[in-house]
Amino acid sequence: MDLLLFLNWLKERKITLHDDIAIVASPDGGISVVSNSSKPILHPQTVASIPKSAILSVRSCALAEHIQPVHYGHGATLSLTLALYSEILRGTQSEWYPYIESLPSVPVPIGKIWDSAAAFPGELDAKEAALWIHGTEVQKELQDDDGCPLLDETCAFFESDVQPLLISMGAHPTLQGFLRAYSLVCSRAFLVDSYHGLSMVPVADAFNHTHENHVQLGSDFDVCPTCGSLAECPHDREDPATPLASQSTPTYRTPPHSPSYSADTVDMLTVRSIPPGAEVFNTYGTDLGNASLIARYGFALDGAENDCVTFGWPGSGILLDSDRDQDVFRAVVSRGREMMANAIQNSALVYTSRDEELDARLLAVNSDGQISLGLFIWAVWDALTERPPPELLGMSDSDVLAALPGFLPQVAGALVKAETVAEEGNLGADPDNSNDFRVIAGAADALASLCRTRVSKMGKKIYRGATIDTLSDVLDGLPPERAKTKLILEYLLSERALLEACAAGWEDLRDSLATESTVDGGSDLDP
Repeated sequence: MDLLLFLNWLKERKITLHDDIAIVASPDGGISVVSNSSKPILHPQTVASIPKSAILSVRSCALAEHIQPVHYGHGATLSLTLALYSEILRGTQSEWYPYIESLPSVPVPIGKIWDSAAAFPGELDAKEAALWIHGTEVQKELQDDDGCPLLDETCAFFESDVQPLLISMGAHPTLQGFLRAYSLVCSRAFLVDSYHGLSMVPVADAFNHTHENHVQLGSDFDVCPTCGSLAECPHDREDPATPLASQSTPTYRTPPHSPSYSADTVDMLTVRSIPPGAEVFNTYGTDLGNASLIARYGFALDGAENDCVTFGWPGSGILLDSDRDQDVFRAVVSRGREMMANAIQNSALVYTSRDEELDARLLAVNSDGQISLGLFIWAVWDALTERPPPELLGMSDSDVLAALPGFLPQVAGALVKAETVAEEGNLGADPDNSNDFRVIAGAADALASLCRTRVSKMGKKIYRGATIDTLSDVLDGLPPERAKTKLILEYLLSERALLEACAAGWEDLRDSLATESTVDGGSDLDP
């Protein structure tokens, strides 16, 4: 990599850095951002400012008129990959050539492409690592909502869209080259604004990741979606007689290098002071766990504070039958948070999510082995359908779900009492709570079974259900060149330990209730 070529290009494109910030070559052949000051860089500061005229997007690439902008989801990733790959193939003719030269020259080892022989030709490690993903949270990252592999969609897009377009332009595309571009987009792209959408942002993507980050990206998102203008533009007029430009013919699009366009920037802004001489870190997501990091970036962090195991996706062990059930279940959980909050805060086995986590981790086990309130409510639902009380007899599972809020307050109270039993004993005779304890026992059994079943289906097929000692021996026997397999196996073992700890906690609760019930007369939990 020619670092000087890249640094000179930054000046030409009017990309500025704080006086005490430098871009340097990394030992791995990449680049990173460091403080070159002997004093702290005090917050708040702008450490880098990138004119939007310098970013590479579907809107700004040379083939912009031939690529349909997609604003969200995997389609946005594929469209930007095509834009980036088209510029890679243009070589020195690309206005982003010095920037592209600063990027890794081979595919980034993200988990999303391990299963492609084209991405890593002749390499056994990636193919082996892909076999260990099954049943883990990484599998969720590698498939769509219907359980279809994203890699299949990526390869199909290459054949149906990328090859025909680029060949018609006289280029010679290859799947390996496209997957390299795909890995760069997955691991480096930012959502910039309502015009550019997902974009490659020079310098911003040079900051490495940590959860204790120094900087974050800032951008004015609300620009004109037709021409990208931050200032008032003709598209702001509401006069229906004024013709608006279509995406394919951007009549009002300001030339990329004009002063009015360049005034809009993407900035890297401090969130804390930067120590003297330290590497400057961004975060790729404050709540990202190691499954996401492996799939999207090809690495994992020690500590795993954000790791969790989720359910509710194809292959997870729980999948609600219909969209209606999903909507009703979310509504029940939302009501449950209000009705059960005071009781659940005293539980050591159940945690309540922040509002922004509710959908992403509706059914989850966190890094402490606690389950989400949503997962507990699912288990109560399961228990009530398996052994319904008289008022629920003959009702469908969906109808039981709709009736669930009427049972939640007393069940939450019974859970806290049951946890006290598990810790201290002495259930005592409490006929008013006998049915609630029966529900708790059923829910505990469902949760333990859910976790144990998930564990039994994790990893490489011939090792599913193997002991931790056996898997540890496999890990210890891996040669140094099997870095990807080592990465996923270490992650699998940590996820398995989390699930087994969760299962053991609910088994202890179930067994303690059964023991105390037997001592007190044997009626509460008998079939």
